[in-house]
Amino acid sequence: MKLARIVAEPFLYLILSIPVIGTAQEQAPARIPLVSSDTDDPVLKPIFDDIKSRGSEPSYMHRTIGNAPEIFRAFAGVAWAIRQDAILPRVDREIIILRATQLENGDYEFAAHTGMALSCGLTEEQINSLENWQTSNLYTDRQRAILAYADGLASPDSVDEETFNNIQNFFNAREIVELTITANFYTAAARNTNALHVQKDPDSGQSRYGKCG
Repeated sequence: MKLARIVAEPFLYLILSIPVIGTAQEQAPARIPLVSSDTDDPVLKPIFDDIKSRGSEPSYMHRTIGNAPEIFRAFAGVAWAIRQDAILPRVDREIIILRATQLENGDYEFAAHTGMALSCGLTEEQINSLENWQTSNLYTDRQRAILAYADGLASPDSVDEETFNNIQNFFNAREIVELTITANFYTAAARNTNALHVQKDPDSGQSRYGKCG
């Protein structure tokens, strides 16, 4: 995935929910109908109203997962906790999100987090080189430990002892749990958007959200 393909940053409330990037090929038709952004559902309405109060509209991701309102509320809660409650530096979270979603072919999520990663200090060259990070000299030892951990999480045999021992050189127990949950949450998110064929939103040109903070 190259940065030239990226067109959006994520929405502040649900960090994974900004529109998916377009591709040279036509997107497959959506598999799930969208919930109305003006829904009166007692679970969804407060969340959607909050999104609107921030100057945006519920994305197609919101409106797709919103078909299961209680699940959507919990889903949003996990995303919010990752965004607001983790002690791990944001740049570390963003690099593992990018690599985890890249490995899962999660174009939607990769696009959503590119803007945040840039605002947190990653460079365009680093993002463009993620596919071949092992042979690149663009990353610090700390970043390489994160990327190796992301690769291990995505592998059939999971994280080997060497990789886990290395990550412990840079992070404490809480931070390792946060890295693990973050990567796996966004891997699951990518599987959701891919399986349900969540479409590109019509207003996906420029985001007002997603700054590092």
